[in-house]
Amino acid sequence: MAKIKTRDLILDVALILFNDRGEPLVTSVDLANEMNISPGNLYYHFKGKEEVIEELYARFHAGLSLLMDDIQEVGDLDADGMLMYLGLVADFFVQYKFISQNTAALCTRYDSLRKPLAKALNKLHNQLQVFVDALLETPESEQPSSVGSILANNLLNTLLNLQGSVGLLNSGDERPDMREHLYIQLLPYLPE
Repeated sequence: MAKIKTRDLILDVALILFNDRGEPLVTSVDLANEMNISPGNLYYHFKGKEEVIEELYARFHAGLSLLMDDIQEVGDLDADGMLMYLGLVADFFVQYKFISQNTAALCTRYDSLRKPLAKALNKLHNQLQVFVDALLETPESEQPSSVGSILANNLLNTLLNLQGSVGLLNSGDERPDMREHLYIQLLPYLPE
């Protein structure tokens, strides 16, 4: 059995801590203590918490890019296919909820994430827009031109914010069914 490298283990534990406690509440010392290593050992692998965040973001970005690149012709997806795709994206966002739940605050603390995160979310938004535009092109759909843009924005906001808002409302006891929330938003535009 292969031994996990300390650097990878630090990233795995950091991801768990950031997701559970919230990134601002976890220090490098907390991370070292959780791993039962000295802060010096942690600093041997990462110069500080910012490097850990940047490396976790690189993993997030690579995974999200793979998901988005797998769907080349999003406009050709039917509603079920799009819901399945959105479910995969939602599950991925849950894995990195410390990034997806409060992107603005994270980018304020770590300016190096601002441009790549904006670029990734814009790409995702554009995919959503293509799908929504194709969905709204059905003959029975006489919608104002802004409906597609608003629906794409709402889908992206649901992906980014549902975990946090429902967690607050339910005291974090239950995980919301993201697919249900996405489906309800698309329901008025789905063929019968």
